[in-house]
Amino acid sequence: MDRPFARAVVTDMEKSKAFAARHDLALGTDIAEAARDPRIAGVVSSGPAHLHAAHSMIVIEAGKPVLAVKPLALNLDEARALEAAAAKAGVALCMGYNRCFFPNVIELRRRLKAGALGQLLHTEGDFCVHRYGSVKRGSWKADPANAPAGALADHMLYLTIETLGRIEAAHAIGLNQASDNDLADTTAVLLKCANNATALLTACGMTPDYYRFTVFGTEGWAEVRDADTFIFQPRKGPREEMRLDQVDAERNEVEAFADAIAGTHPFPCPADQAVHSAAVIEAMARSNALGRGVEVP
Repeated sequence: MDRPFARAVVTDMEKSKAFAARHDLALGTDIAEAARDPRIAGVVSSGPAHLHAAHSMIVIEAGKPVLAVKPLALNLDEARALEAAAAKAGVALCMGYNRCFFPNVIELRRRLKAGALGQLLHTEGDFCVHRYGSVKRGSWKADPANAPAGALADHMLYLTIETLGRIEAAHAIGLNQASDNDLADTTAVLLKCANNATALLTACGMTPDYYRFTVFGTEGWAEVRDADTFIFQPRKGPREEMRLDQVDAERNEVEAFADAIAGTHPFPCPADQAVHSAAVIEAMARSNALGRGVEVP
């Protein structure tokens, strides 16, 4: 797609005017009006996380498919409502996260499909960035309702669900240690999965960048780091370490959304997994507030 976008919906027209002109985008502030535009085949909802569900529902009710950049919703009720509305309207409901399209994640999928790791026992995901230091107390970004404990962990949560399946229970410990706001800038999460496997998630908002997802099985372990590094250690044999070619993950994500709209190929992240991820995010926040493990509905 040489020109996938035709319109943009923003809150500040003046601030966005030059960018829109450079990219030949119609500019407006009303998402419902944009969704009704007959030229629009689908909408990408990429605003603040707490608005994803509301914006996506407006698009679905206009009869258009939507790609909601993660998270799909901040709670299970909103996610289920979106899934039901999309099914009723007969339109695609997709959740976008660029890591799904990284070359090392694609390589991990290939190894898992081939059974190279044997029985899967455990996964670990780390997502650490220096992001919360610039979040000022009193802003919407500093509201724990919009960024609950473990919010950053969702980057690796989706890979956990894709790899191990449904999650039954979560125990999250979130602490504000270094940032000048009310957010849990350090969160550790222990998960129990329906297939009796376990998982760990770590989310830090006040450290240098560190991205890792590791899968442990009876016949080997595999690890993805950053966007392009893949490591595989079989139970028997030498370790493999490879640096894969970089890709434009965001472009691939939008093109996959276009394929889903056209019906030529299903979107890589199924809607039921996206809905389940909202349940886990909600459970992590509840667990942290209660100080104990909780079941995931």
